Amino acid sequence: MPAEVQVDYLKYEKENFHGKILCWMFVKEIHCMTIKREYDIQYFSSLLSILSLPFYDVAALTKLELINRSNYEGATLFARKRKMNKRTCWKDELYKPQFPIYQQIKFTLDPLTNTSRYKLVYQPTKVMDKIPLMPMKQNFLENMALWCYDSDTHEVVIVFKDDIENFCMLEPMWILNMFAADITKLFRHGIFYEDKDTHQALWFQRVACFCYYHGIHAGSSWSEKH
Repeated sequence: MPAEVQVDYLKYEKENFHGKILCWMFVKEIHCMTIKREYDIQYFSSLLSILSLPFYDVAALTKLELINRSNYEGATLFARKRKMNKRTCWKDELYKPQFPIYQQIKFTLDPLTNTSRYKLVYQPTKVMDKIPLMPMKQNFLENMALWCYDSDTHEVVIVFKDDIENFCMLEPMWILNMFAADITKLFRHGIFYEDKDTHQALWFQRVACFCYYHGIHAGSSWSEKH
């Protein structure tokens, strides 16, 4: 990467810093793609809207396996096509990510060449403005044993007693749409996690505590709490 490109890349990252991409998932219940980062979660209403990300983010996705528990063929095909397109240096225009364009900096000259100076500009990423409301199971944590943060998938896994199938959550804000009794269960169980996952795990714990203390749950009125 040329020096001037590196400088503009670092400037862009500073202004639009969401952190490293941890995982990406197709969520069938709200029919959208999600990208989880260190400090943010981005939602995309369509598969192709992911390609509005800068090329280096799309390249990073090729190194991660898509979480697609619903086995939606469209998402699986998209992930495969995107990976193949990277190998061919983005020759397929349909699956080509966003590359920056050069924009002249007005009234500025390069002191060495006495020519106009340029900067790299990225168009805004086509993320969803509002977090979709995830439909959650209601009153289902009666037999909860524990919850923990999974370092591999970067989800929180709720483990039940007996042989009940585990329940996974990618986004802490999904807790807001849980039943009051379920939120109480999460509040009373400390989350398990490895030291390296402290920030991500405690994000879930804090949301559960916030909902518990403020009486926020599925069916409650947010306006009445303020």
